[in-house]
Amino acid sequence: MDSKRRIKNFSIIFLVLVLLTSLGSVSATGILASPGGFHLKMTAPQTYQGTLTVENIGSNTLNVTIDKKRLQMDNVNLLFSDVGIATWISVNQTNFILAPKEKKEVQFTVNVPSNVNYYDAMGALVVRGYPANQTTSQSNKNLPTMQVQQVPEIVVPITVGLPGQIIESIQLKEHSAPSFLFNFMTGSFVYHVKNNGTVYANMTGNVAIKGWFNSHNVTFNGGVYPDDQYYMKTSWTPGIWDFGLYDAKTTIKYGRYSQTKTLTTDDTIFVFPVWLIVLIVLGVTIWVVRKKDIKSPIKIKIEKK
Repeated sequence: MDSKRRIKNFSIIFLVLVLLTSLGSVSATGILASPGGFHLKMTAPQTYQGTLTVENIGSNTLNVTIDKKRLQMDNVNLLFSDVGIATWISVNQTNFILAPKEKKEVQFTVNVPSNVNYYDAMGALVVRGYPANQTTSQSNKNLPTMQVQQVPEIVVPITVGLPGQIIESIQLKEHSAPSFLFNFMTGSFVYHVKNNGTVYANMTGNVAIKGWFNSHNVTFNGGVYPDDQYYMKTSWTPGIWDFGLYDAKTTIKYGRYSQTKTLTTDDTIFVFPVWLIVLIVLGVTIWVVRKKDIKSPIKIKIEKK
């Protein structure tokens, strides 16, 4: 009976998520924003005016704030900044109150400057809903009272495509790779890149790991907007039969549409086999026992009749 109830509840939740996705909106607990994102194609530096609908889908009155940000994200970090495209965006109303089930249309403008020097940009409207009267308090006789608020947050991305010269240029600022591993010990490869070009760069990477007897390939991917930085991360775990020196050659291919440019790095990894440690310990133990003529504490006496 309980399992059927769980399946039913899961089905209802899944259906709600599918419906929200089909409506082109994004939501957090108590708040909904529609549409879920804006993709702008501009033929020249110009002004775009858009409308974002914010709805209070909870049961409490919310104090809603809207911030304009430049969005920087990768598979490790999600960062907001107030430079670049964030300075192009203006919002006509950044703070208002929403009663339960109430909606509000918020107008915003993207004004692209004439001196912009890159082709692709990504910003965001960050919508937060603060409960107007609901707080959770924790107090102690010897400590000051602390109030905690649960704040729903929605990130609505705004991507802008601009005309201009297409320059594809990725710089590998730094990278790290393991130099020593044991069997079944996971090593991480991290690549810190910066887009010095004018267009969005799609990236795919491959780490070719070649040893004395075995070889492996590890793949990863990502993307970075102009003037942004990106951290790509992948990992490799040696198996039981991996041991010795390995050459790890990383090739990162990138480009806006076709990935025709490459970055390469070379690293050396030494894999020390666990089974060799066991053999060494066993061998040393036998050698010590024989050298010191250590006799077994257990004696077996056989009597003849």
